[in-house]
Amino acid sequence: MSERKNSPTEKALKIRYPKHWYVMFHLEPDDIEAKLQQENEKRKDKGLRLFEYFIPYQFLPNAEPDAYAKDAASQKEQAEASNDLRKALRTYVFIKGTLKEMVRLVSQEWNRQSRLQLFFRRSHDGHHIVMAEKKMRQFITTCCENRQRFTFGPPIEDIESYDTVVIKNGVFKDTEAKVIDVQHTATGISVTLGIPFFCGEKTLQLKDYKTSDLNLPHTVETLLNDNFIAQVEKSILTVLAHRIKGIGDGADGVSDEAILNQVYHYSYVQMNDSSSHLRFRCMLIICAALRMDDDGRKALADELSSMLSSGKVLSETDTALIRASLYIATAHVEYRAMAKEYWQTHREEETLLCRLMPLVTRISRKFFKHHRITHFISD
Repeated sequence: MSERKNSPTEKALKIRYPKHWYVMFHLEPDDIEAKLQQENEKRKDKGLRLFEYFIPYQFLPNAEPDAYAKDAASQKEQAEASNDLRKALRTYVFIKGTLKEMVRLVSQEWNRQSRLQLFFRRSHDGHHIVMAEKKMRQFITTCCENRQRFTFGPPIEDIESYDTVVIKNGVFKDTEAKVIDVQHTATGISVTLGIPFFCGEKTLQLKDYKTSDLNLPHTVETLLNDNFIAQVEKSILTVLAHRIKGIGDGADGVSDEAILNQVYHYSYVQMNDSSSHLRFRCMLIICAALRMDDDGRKALADELSSMLSSGKVLSETDTALIRASLYIATAHVEYRAMAKEYWQTHREEETLLCRLMPLVTRISRKFFKHHRITHFISD
């Protein structure tokens, strides 16, 4: 039997450099985040994909207990435990890229000549440690949950090995764990938990937990609420306005690139298709376009396009919002025309669409060219 020849597509897939989440080390989270923001500014000017990075110490909040709450003492203990976990992750930096990009990054002059350098973390056998995409999504989702300060589900009444649970208190508060062993004792049930760390390099075993120390995890769909989504909308529309006007960053000393990177962390959270979550997906595709993330932009464009063609009943406002967002991400003017037609008869309504459309109508050919959305259609 003759050997089958690879198609051009298969060859292209083989030679393409894969992107991974590299686990890195740096002693100062503030400093390395500033450096990575500067690096992304340079990449943006060169028309390159921005690095997606995650710095847990910067992303997780510094928990502050309510001193006037009825359970102030308990809150103080929980805040201290939460902050202990944050401190434990202080030196961890996660950056998504190809090995070639990462080697080039750590070889930059600003890093080589710095007193505190960015390094690869290596396994016991000397290999670079990388996080699988699925594991990284789980890790970021857990951090998102902690940041949003959502409570987890009801207490556990029955438990078995291999169940997934959430730790309620202590250093690993709000962390998901696997049940390794269940022992019935004179005082009840004692549980041993396992927390996998970084590509299976290490598993922490936590013994002598009781069922009262554990909760069932909420479904991820409960992570985001309308207040949070409203804040994301405000942030993304502000950055979009800056890009359209060609002006610099906004107030509070937070760069537009930092805002986009922080919002995009939430793209890993899977949500249902309610109207509020649909708004969020529309903001994510605009975020991806502003970050010049071609993979994310195209994936979200496919997702939103499928919503339009699926035959599922959507409100006219949601349909117009999807089309306006797709116009920003694809530059196909028919999307803008249809969204504009609806908006012109509903201008007085207080909707996200009515806040977005004045910006959409001001987008120029230059905007698409700058953001590498090359298949634009001339007005």
